[in-house]
Amino acid sequence: MKKLMPIALCLVLLLSGCGLSEQIAAVREEYIDPAIERADSGNLDQPESDSVLTGPNISTDRSLISDVPVYEPLYSRAQEGYMSVLEEGWSGTLLPIGSGLATSEGEIVLDPVLASATPAVCTVEGEEYTLQIYILENSEGMFAACSAYGDWVTDFAYTEIIPFELGVLCISDAEANLAVCYSSEGEVLFDTADFSARGQLAPGSVASLAQYGSGYMLCEYANGQWGFLSTDGTFLNRDSDLPSYFDGASPFSNGLAAVSNNGAWGYINAEGGFVIERQYEQATPFAGGHAAVLSGGNWSVINTSGTVVLELGAVSAVTVTPGYIEADGTYYTVNDYTEAVFFGYTGIPCDEGFWVRGTNGVRVFRSDGTQVYFSGGAALLDNVAGLWLVELADGIVAAMDDYSRVVAAGVSEIVTDGLTGLPYAITEDGSLYDSSGALVAQGCTGLVLNTYAQCESGPYRGYTASSGEWVIRMISDTLD
Repeated sequence: MKKLMPIALCLVLLLSGCGLSEQIAAVREEYIDPAIERADSGNLDQPESDSVLTGPNISTDRSLISDVPVYEPLYSRAQEGYMSVLEEGWSGTLLPIGSGLATSEGEIVLDPVLASATPAVCTVEGEEYTLQIYILENSEGMFAACSAYGDWVTDFAYTEIIPFELGVLCISDAEANLAVCYSSEGEVLFDTADFSARGQLAPGSVASLAQYGSGYMLCEYANGQWGFLSTDGTFLNRDSDLPSYFDGASPFSNGLAAVSNNGAWGYINAEGGFVIERQYEQATPFAGGHAAVLSGGNWSVINTSGTVVLELGAVSAVTVTPGYIEADGTYYTVNDYTEAVFFGYTGIPCDEGFWVRGTNGVRVFRSDGTQVYFSGGAALLDNVAGLWLVELADGIVAAMDDYSRVVAAGVSEIVTDGLTGLPYAITEDGSLYDSSGALVAQGCTGLVLNTYAQCESGPYRGYTASSGEWVIRMISDTLD
């Protein structure tokens, strides 16, 4: 047996270097099978002798012997020298790999100098939007922004980058309120250094400019009051008789902004005029066409014309979302303003409304009045971009579409493409399925960027295209 071990080791090394099924079969026939037969007979040291050694009979399990593909690293480099700066002008999609970046054509364009590369995603009136911008952080804690397709990039000149509706707000000096806004195309939409009234802003308040809506950014004045600033540096109502300073304010949402003076709240439109006069003790931003207001110690829900649609009374807190209204643990619908009880079942809130478990499945009552039914469902776990994560009655978790069809079973979560927002189901074994149920890739980590899926196979990690072919792969140890 001692003599067999070095031979086996050499064979393993030999096989790891070739990867050809013919050579594997030839070596197995000439060396491995005879060695195993000698081991089975107990004749380990003298294969040509008739003598038999006493001792345990060693039986080798051959069930795992197969023609497993042996990959080689797959990538190229944009240049020979070390690339510590990301240049612009690349084709394809930029893909984070290790601490660097490569293109979807398999070309490394930035060596491992990054602490992170994160797709920019913002929330606008309750809906998430992808911006097709990467936020890059280097090892020194400084930030840069770049197109996810490599056609523009900034320097690492920012202490913070905030995604919002217009693009990304890149802050270079928070205390001095210095920031630049870049659109998804790399266009500079505004630079606060050009604002003649920048000195009127409260020191360190520049991050509030990312609270944007209806053409205006929420801003805080040096005197502690609030107002609204356009991207050209003009303050709302500054040159009119309408109020420009407010004791309190929320960002524009659904075309209106809640503002207060002297303890009374109302709502203004983007022209600066009051649509709903100041009359409330408290007022929330609009969401899905509704807002909560407090008057005389009682809460109500109003629509955008100021009409009361639901009286809640002296509850302690109210939450209004595009899909439901909640007051002290009681939920109400946003289409008929009744308690969320459906056919005798109490609804459980979800992003699109409410769901209940019936006798034969799960039914979703959407906020627009439509319904979705999942036959055989026991519980709704999540819903993302048109895919529903449903626990079935037999305990299996499945991704299902609006027509109650199973897209994938044994699902661990629904993930979205970081650049397109499209949904994918990833199973417990790492298989990735698109919303039509087509298998995209296996061994996936859950990261998808413009349909390129990050996957692992053996010692390798990289990205595969939607066809399942590798576009780039490297040994995992070199990426950690």
